[in-house]
Amino acid sequence: MQNTIKISKIALLAACSVVMITGCGKKEGPKDKAAQTTPAATVDQAAIDQKLPYSLKEGKRLFSHYCGVCHGETGDGGGQYYGLTPTPANFTDKAFMKTLPDEKLFKAINEGSAAMGKSNLCPPWGKSFNPEETEFIVAYIRTLGGS
Repeated sequence: MQNTIKISKIALLAACSVVMITGCGKKEGPKDKAAQTTPAATVDQAAIDQKLPYSLKEGKRLFSHYCGVCHGETGDGGGQYYGLTPTPANFTDKAFMKTLPDEKLFKAINEGSAAMGKSNLCPPWGKSFNPEETEFIVAYIRTLGGS
């Protein structure tokens, strides 16, 4: 008799656990029709969510994480580390960007700015990024200068 009570308790506990686990994490939908998405809201969201190619989104993400600290989120050379000598490159300067071929950007990213005869403050990222990621960063940097 005691064994059946023990087994019944274990079965009840297991059943409650399954019910709790399957119910967790579910979000309730809108309770009324007014809270549901309207066509106007969908249009606004579409305007906000302009689709960028994956390469530019990924390039921006990598640039923001690794480069934006010094070069600035907008690429203007005014990052969080003020007073760097020499100052980080301003990728928003159209005239400067026209003089900078992609090969130099690839080399500066992969080998560091010292490989370009510049400051040694920008480290070589060649072992951190695969070639495709470097291409994404270069493509994103090009958008900063308007090209």
